[in-house]
Amino acid sequence: MHTFVYKTGYCHLVTESVLEMVENPQIGLGMRKTHIRHANNGDEGADPSARQASAVLRRARKFHEQGVAHAQQNRWKPALEAFRQAVRTLPGHPGFHYALGVAFCHLDRFAEAITAFNGEIAVNPGHGPAVAEIGTCLARTGRTRDGIPYLQEGLRLFPNMPLAQYSLGLALLTENRRAEALEALDKALTLDGAYADAYRTRGLAYALDGQYERSVADLQAAATLESSNFQAILELAATFGKAERDRQAGQLFEMAAKVAPDTALPQYIYGQFLINHRQYEKGLDYVDRALELDPLHAESYVGRGFGYLGQGRIEEAVAAFRRAGELRPDDAAVAGTLLFALQHKPEVGRAELLREHKKWAALYRQGIVTDRFAFAHAADPARLPRIGIVSADMHRHAVAYLTVRAFEQLAIRGFPIVAFHTGRVEFEDDMTERFKAASAAWHEVADRDDEAFLRLIAEEKIDILFDLAGHTAGNRLGVFARRAAPVQLGWAGYVGTVGLDSYDGLIADAVEIPPDHDASYVEPAIRLPDCYVCYQPPADPPAVAPLPCLTDGRFTFGCFNRPAKLNPRLAALWARILEQVPDSRLLLVYGGLGEASTKKAVSDVLAAGGVPLEWVDLVGHSEQAQVVAAYGQVDLALDPFPYSGGVTTLEALWMGVPTVTLVGDTFAGRHAASHLTAAGLPEFCATTPDDYLALAVDWSRRPQDLADLRRTLRDRLAASPLCDAPRFGRNLGHALTGLWRDWCAEARARHS
Repeated sequence: MHTFVYKTGYCHLVTESVLEMVENPQIGLGMRKTHIRHANNGDEGADPSARQASAVLRRARKFHEQGVAHAQQNRWKPALEAFRQAVRTLPGHPGFHYALGVAFCHLDRFAEAITAFNGEIAVNPGHGPAVAEIGTCLARTGRTRDGIPYLQEGLRLFPNMPLAQYSLGLALLTENRRAEALEALDKALTLDGAYADAYRTRGLAYALDGQYERSVADLQAAATLESSNFQAILELAATFGKAERDRQAGQLFEMAAKVAPDTALPQYIYGQFLINHRQYEKGLDYVDRALELDPLHAESYVGRGFGYLGQGRIEEAVAAFRRAGELRPDDAAVAGTLLFALQHKPEVGRAELLREHKKWAALYRQGIVTDRFAFAHAADPARLPRIGIVSADMHRHAVAYLTVRAFEQLAIRGFPIVAFHTGRVEFEDDMTERFKAASAAWHEVADRDDEAFLRLIAEEKIDILFDLAGHTAGNRLGVFARRAAPVQLGWAGYVGTVGLDSYDGLIADAVEIPPDHDASYVEPAIRLPDCYVCYQPPADPPAVAPLPCLTDGRFTFGCFNRPAKLNPRLAALWARILEQVPDSRLLLVYGGLGEASTKKAVSDVLAAGGVPLEWVDLVGHSEQAQVVAAYGQVDLALDPFPYSGGVTTLEALWMGVPTVTLVGDTFAGRHAASHLTAAGLPEFCATTPDDYLALAVDWSRRPQDLADLRRTLRDRLAASPLCDAPRFGRNLGHALTGLWRDWCAEARARHS
């Protein structure tokens, strides 16, 4: 946030980042390190000149620190004198002239400020903030045309300065360059979504440009921010969130939390925002603060649960979700948050999962439910049914990698497809374009309530509606609970039963749902002949690397799954494997591992299972290209349990790395087994922990066999049913037409 110091004309402010540079003069882009040697005062043998230089540096820093203390108290006259003394004492030290220039600005002594900033540039060439400040000083003294090039150059050197972007926008507006001014002000607000002056000035620019609605919206935003009304700020942030302006929304949520530090709601909302953006550590701090303020706030326990889940702290996550349910026993939305977390607990089996999902469904299934034969659709078994897709994940997401080729094949085969996108437009990418190309119609429905969404589905005359979300983000379970189409199917987006009896099937295969597991699912299993998904491999992947252990002499096991899939039982088995494979190591790769507290949480889980942490490497890659490239360091992948790897297993196979899996009891525990079986590698599927250990150790002792398999694995996967899109399209199309004919036959019988 910012400490605003309003002046006439151009508004000067000191941001925390600027104060940080004032406090620590060696921080900043282009700032070179001082060449003064730091002598140890206690070293009797130190060079006298070095001791003298060190004394001068200490004295200069003392003056500088005094200036900082005054600046933080908004006492700029004594700050100026202290900064001046620092410059006089050590004129060649980076940052000292800059701090002096800032003090001159606050006292409206702009000519002297320009001299100081030029002094900084002489010491520190390419110092973007100093260059930009010269432009601001020129503009504030009526020389906007002269100041604009300085502001532009400063921003080229150091782009992340909202003040400079604002000053540039105001200068351009003064010169009647409105289009450029709006561009600069847009950038200022992208960098700082809580910048009231930028909203006000942009509102003026819009008004001058005749864009009155936008002008009013910006002026309202400025008034809201200056009101310090956290409720109004939260509402503004939520509006930004809906408009896919995440950075600005986050800054506003943060501002609301700081405006009302003793109110639980803004603390929770900002914490939840951070957790949703995988900033688990910081997000949990805010959620914990919310719970300190209001220990009975159920939503904060939900937020805490998701934060713990992101860090792999499953027991704590489940406990948090259960506590939220205790506080809101009749709230189906709160109850639903527990269901996904339970899939990760080793002791939770199919019976408990079914019981918990039915308990949730009893809360959720309230109100009118449409009979599946009440639809006035033409019951013509000869026509191809009209297909609807409901998903938030029609972009580069695991769900898309498992389904996009199937829908493309259905479109090729003549099935009319309508896509209902429940996610955010900002996530659209090349995968989204493929879904759009396969669809006869595309609808953005994130902002439609259930009633409006049901009407839209009815208008599109959807015969078979796919749910690709289940109990995950972006779901529209309220629509499926009411029954929106004659046939409703779950597929790929969730791990097992949803719990609602309004579904007519769950797409699976004989490995994912063996016939003797049928009673554990509310939905009938629709088993496809080969596999239940069709894989889209990564675009432009690196070539398969040679088996690393043949060159570095050390065997590397890898697991690139989410931390939530790890647990002490799994770690204990991994510890036994590592003990039996001399000089082996374990490589874990996942985006969240770049965060210190997440890395610690994972380390704690591994240590609880007895894994020596010195044998483990934790890497925080998040981009798919980085992740798949990292398989070049892995000899053999180890699948987690009870929640096994899906796309993670397929990416490993594509990079030549087979996965040892323990075939689980639940849908979530059988992904890898399904994929490995379809790829022709059932020998990597273990049925007991001891078999899992034996497989991993055995393959580590057969490096040449592993190397031979590695060379052929990508081609084998490409030729398997997992990647045979036409074959999968025929299988899925046959299942859909069968379901449609069954519905038509029964509908005709009922109406005859």
